[in-house]
Amino acid sequence: VAPPDNPATPEKVELGRQLFFDPVLSANDAMSCATCHHPDLGFSNGAPTSAPRPGAPGRNVPTLWNVAYLRHLLWDGRLETLEAQAVDPLTLPHEMAATPQGIEDKLKAIPAYVELFDAAFGGGEGAVTFDNVTRALAAFQRTLLSRDSRFDRYVAGDASALTVQEQRGLALFFSPLTHCAECHQPPTFAHGTFRVIGVPSDDPGRAGVSATGVHGAFRVPTLRNVARSAPYMHNGSLATLEDVVHFYAQGAGGADGVTTVDPLLKGFDLSGQELSDLAAFLWALTDESALPVVPEQALSGLPTTPRIVVPAR
Repeated sequence: VAPPDNPATPEKVELGRQLFFDPVLSANDAMSCATCHHPDLGFSNGAPTSAPRPGAPGRNVPTLWNVAYLRHLLWDGRLETLEAQAVDPLTLPHEMAATPQGIEDKLKAIPAYVELFDAAFGGGEGAVTFDNVTRALAAFQRTLLSRDSRFDRYVAGDASALTVQEQRGLALFFSPLTHCAECHQPPTFAHGTFRVIGVPSDDPGRAGVSATGVHGAFRVPTLRNVARSAPYMHNGSLATLEDVVHFYAQGAGGADGVTTVDPLLKGFDLSGQELSDLAAFLWALTDESALPVVPEQALSGLPTTPRIVVPAR
């Protein structure tokens, strides 16, 4: 939900789209938001982890699909608005390394951006501010909605939307045997809580930002478009959906002696076919119908992130 001080408008969303794909926001004109949140890779980047923040471990780049529905952002939930979230990647030295003043100066020198800022916020050149950059980026990201997958069509009455294998996987996903749906709840297939699953890691997770957080607990991510955002887990340590299913079947980190693993994760005994069925169902949560159009060239004149051909299942 958009905050009262940043209601969505078509003009604001269009400005945010142009900014998202434009490397001009980075200090060296070489990195855009889409560099790490690539639309063809589930709005992740295909790498196990990103460059670490100073004094913090590197983490897997979280998807932006359905980020509009999140109360807590990032793996440890340290931020609660998309407007606030935009600040760090734009300004941290190991990411885009820009300064608010530097961004404003560069954008004010591009007439097309002055026009878009004026259309979105009013005030002519005076609308080109760092705060409005973050507002526009947030407005754009709130349009990245995935909610018309083959699963959705199946539950709406289209019995042919899922294959027989995917239907078997659906039954397993919602079975009390696996407990998958207790943490990954429809319709978002996420949950606003932080859980310990026990992936080997020294990362404190939620405990690093909250006095009441549990060490090693991370936000439950959405499974919408999960087939596009490999590798998986906060540290990118599992390469495929089949690896993820196997990890949970073994009891998650409990199998490696992690004593704080969430009590729901007791493992489950499935045949090889059933494990494949469960992984197949996760592909049925794919819906990229709201993929934005990537500008062929940024308004700055710089090249945008090239498209990647990702094979469909």
